[in-house]
Amino acid sequence: MLTVHSRRDLLTVGSIALAGLALPDLLRARAAKPTAKGEGKAEGVIFLYLQGAPSHIDLWDPKPDAPAGIRGEFAPIKTTVPGTHLSEVLPGLAKQAHRFTLIRSLGTNPRGLANHGAAIYMLLTGHDPTNFSTTGLAVPATREDLPSIGAIVSRYRGASKGAPANVALGGPVREGSVTGVGQGAGLLGGAHAPFTVYDDPTQPLRGEMLSLPADTTLGRLHARMDLRATLGAGGAKRADFDGYYGQALSLLSSPRTRKAFHLDHEPPPLRDRYGRTRFGQSCLLARRLIEAGSRFVQVNWPSGSDTEPVAGPDGSWDTHRNNFPLLRDWRCPVFDRACSALLEDLAVRGLLDTTLVVAVGEFGRSPKIGAATTNNVGPGGRDHWPSCYTCLIAGGGVKPGAVYGASDKYGAYPQKQPVHPYDLVATVYHALGIDRHTSYRDTLDRPRQLVEHGDPLTGLF
Repeated sequence: MLTVHSRRDLLTVGSIALAGLALPDLLRARAAKPTAKGEGKAEGVIFLYLQGAPSHIDLWDPKPDAPAGIRGEFAPIKTTVPGTHLSEVLPGLAKQAHRFTLIRSLGTNPRGLANHGAAIYMLLTGHDPTNFSTTGLAVPATREDLPSIGAIVSRYRGASKGAPANVALGGPVREGSVTGVGQGAGLLGGAHAPFTVYDDPTQPLRGEMLSLPADTTLGRLHARMDLRATLGAGGAKRADFDGYYGQALSLLSSPRTRKAFHLDHEPPPLRDRYGRTRFGQSCLLARRLIEAGSRFVQVNWPSGSDTEPVAGPDGSWDTHRNNFPLLRDWRCPVFDRACSALLEDLAVRGLLDTTLVVAVGEFGRSPKIGAATTNNVGPGGRDHWPSCYTCLIAGGGVKPGAVYGASDKYGAYPQKQPVHPYDLVATVYHALGIDRHTSYRDTLDRPRQLVEHGDPLTGLF
């Protein structure tokens, strides 16, 4: 995963997943005829990853008839879809419910304990975390990791010339001290790693990361690339470097992409509609990048998983204590404002039909309040709960205004149409027209599938 800090970094490391894309694979993917409902309708994906894992019961799947120790402090409210209710802390999304569908039956059993790391890896790669600790804790990313969703999309769909195919905004994916969990390109090489912009977008983004030094021209950069090609490759690290270099050259050659990063070109009222927060402005930047031709933009909630929840717009969703005041006063207002604005903005601009929007955490929170299942839970807190949680999905051919699946009366386990996270990953590929049965070779020349198992949820389309 790449973080650009300066013009020099950009030129020597690069950030766009276009160079290194195998042309035959790209042409084959684009030439393939859709064979199932909804396949290939999406041209881009905005993946809102709510790292830290929000409580499904307190946001998307209220249980007003459950005992007080389960239903919590928030009341359900009506939405624009008759019969579908959200929590009172999501009033903006309640007004946009006719534009999205809720999957209320996601669930899995991560390897080891119910920790964030394993669940993150499963969600963001579609594979079991075989290299994790026995307790499911994350380990630093390596070149041997299985690629993230964004890297797969970069490899098999690419992007228009000059646009970064795979972008990460908001902040790095973190579990404890480990950064980059499940977000790198791994086996596919650095050319498909995300172009990361973790600067605070509430402030002007640094123009130097998208500009050439005064003494350098595009012609000189092309000459350097030609010289490197003449000298030949030198292993995986050399290939990664060349991919990065080509990505940087492509980005610097694209005025349209550089323009996308100028959020100051947006009317102030629209920026206010998204919210002047790191997450809100990252969602607005994601829309601009999709317009500029990017294929996959992941907006990470700024605070990492396994981070102590604190007050403020960027604090963690990992609410082992004080769940209700933190959700009511901070987490939900920021998320509700940004996500509802994004859906409305995409719809008004005619982009929602071809842009798949996914909002999800790595798991949900325990139904019983204040009771520890695997971790120390304080008063008013909810523990980790991978057995059942909810995902918002919209656009890209998905039928809006629906609910797919259902949890039981306590929100503890899927009751109807259970969905594994790998099914969700397969659904993203399906929407983009990428055959989930596609395989590639790892460094030991073994075949690797895009998803460990599971099938797309064609019933969503």
